[in-house]
Amino acid sequence: MKFSKILLITILSLLIPFYSAFCQNKFPKPDFRPDPPITGYIIKTNNDTIKCDFKKPLLGALKYRPVNSTQKFKKPSTDEVKEYFSTYDSTVYVALYTDTNSSDLNYLKRLEKGKICLYEEDIIVQGYANGFMTSSTSVYYYVNKDNGLLKEIKSNQLINDGSRKKRKEYLLNLILDDMDLAEKFRNEKDFNLKTLRHYIHTYNAFKFSAQASK
Repeated sequence: MKFSKILLITILSLLIPFYSAFCQNKFPKPDFRPDPPITGYIIKTNNDTIKCDFKKPLLGALKYRPVNSTQKFKKPSTDEVKEYFSTYDSTVYVALYTDTNSSDLNYLKRLEKGKICLYEEDIIVQGYANGFMTSSTSVYYYVNKDNGLLKEIKSNQLINDGSRKKRKEYLLNLILDDMDLAEKFRNEKDFNLKTLRHYIHTYNAFKFSAQASK
């Protein structure tokens, strides 16, 4: 009997704070409002720009259809769409060849746009290990200047396309026409993505302002 009373008191002491919080509306109320629509655009291979609605399936890639269209949603195809953007992740994807010997276009995230562009490619590899499904993502970063050939500048892999010194020299040569910035980059110790984006963004801003002043 004594044990039962102790147990009852313990349960009540745990329930009272929750009841008090509930009465004071401290628990978040469920939000049954629908998710905001995903909008954006596509640029077709003939350079037509079309405003689109997008949707993201639970599994798989984004799908689109033109605004006010009754067509079925479909995935962007590099045969038809060379660039697209949506508010799902506020990122521009561009169809590009990542290798001079490649015959396949891939959609890359455009991280920086200007005279020098910086792109990201994510490759997801799935497999099985010890009876469980495994997944890993290889991330590659590429640069090009004046829409030239892409050059891998960084990745999350142990082996990259050339040594860090050579990859830094490659980017340094791209920005040599901004002597002050090039000198700062030559003495830069970091080679992480944030640092690369800073120098590319700064260079593009310099070139844009120089062009605008003409």
